[in-house]
Amino acid sequence: MAFAPAVWLAAQAELYEDVEEAEVNNFPEPQKNYLGDYNDDYLFERFRLTRPCISFITDCVRLRMKATLQQMNGPSVDEMVIVALDYYVNGILSTKVVDMIQMEQMEIHEVINNVSKVLSGMVREFITFPANGEERANVAHEIKKICGIPTSMGLVGCMHVKVRPPHHDKEAFRNTMDNHTVMTQVICDCEGNLMSVENCCVGSTPEQTIWDMSDIAQQLKHGAHGTHWIIAGKGYALSRHLLTTVSPAKEKADRRFNAAHGMIHSVLQRTITLVKRRFRCLANLGHVQQNSLDKKAEIIKACCVLHNIAKKFSVPVLNDTVLETMHPAENHQVPVVEVPSYAEKSRAAIIGIYFSHSSGNDGISD
Repeated sequence: MAFAPAVWLAAQAELYEDVEEAEVNNFPEPQKNYLGDYNDDYLFERFRLTRPCISFITDCVRLRMKATLQQMNGPSVDEMVIVALDYYVNGILSTKVVDMIQMEQMEIHEVINNVSKVLSGMVREFITFPANGEERANVAHEIKKICGIPTSMGLVGCMHVKVRPPHHDKEAFRNTMDNHTVMTQVICDCEGNLMSVENCCVGSTPEQTIWDMSDIAQQLKHGAHGTHWIIAGKGYALSRHLLTTVSPAKEKADRRFNAAHGMIHSVLQRTITLVKRRFRCLANLGHVQQNSLDKKAEIIKACCVLHNIAKKFSVPVLNDTVLETMHPAENHQVPVVEVPSYAEKSRAAIIGIYFSHSSGNDGISD
């Protein structure tokens, strides 16, 4: 899972252990329950989340704001969360919500930014990498059950979000699909739980570059997560911890391995699709400057945190069959890097042991 049960239970305990503390530090409880203005069907239709899930999110935001002495005056936390969720989920604010909350336009933008900052600050609580050998083994076991590839503890790729860059800086934001975007590296497990989200960069940044400067890559380099692989797409180079496809795949075993690799890596594609369809603000985050990506990064991370919380609450997924296009584009040339011989030997060993014989249903005849 994306975060250990112990972490989840600790968060719940901290939230609910002492409701009387809500009045400490001049931080009063809200006098109006805005969720009560909606029935369950409308809540889900408008916010794509269930009532218990929204209540938990609100409590999380309230607890964090109380801990940092934020939101001393102004709108209540309930109002702020309703406004932010309305923006995340729909990309715009509904007339009903605006009329109910009665905020000025500038105040609405400030509220969204504040809630995004709070939620993005919860990444370490709700987006976590397998913490020990047992958790890594469990993730690897589930991946192997799906595709047959052993000792893999996640799937890595970049989520691109469209933006409107300044005219003088368009090329920096132009990605391999010829769109202007910012991009964030994500890692998920085979159930679509996000395990890592970091590094918001301009859309022209090579995926390999983002990986090389990421915290998770440095942790792996220094042995923090054992010797497991991360399954990576065509924007990455084979290395000690990144497992890529064989190109060109001349042998049947190589093609079987590539097919299995593509099968499991499509889980990342579906996960990114779900995040962006559930939170439609990620269709386009609007105007951005290259040297000021922090607020966009906070919105993206906030949506990723909400994705994991929604999965924990078993919120139904949207029936959307149009999958997000993965980057880089097919005709994009990945920078040539020197592949360590031990990485090639390790991948060849996996192929030789697990993919040298036909399974009878892999679509590749002997």
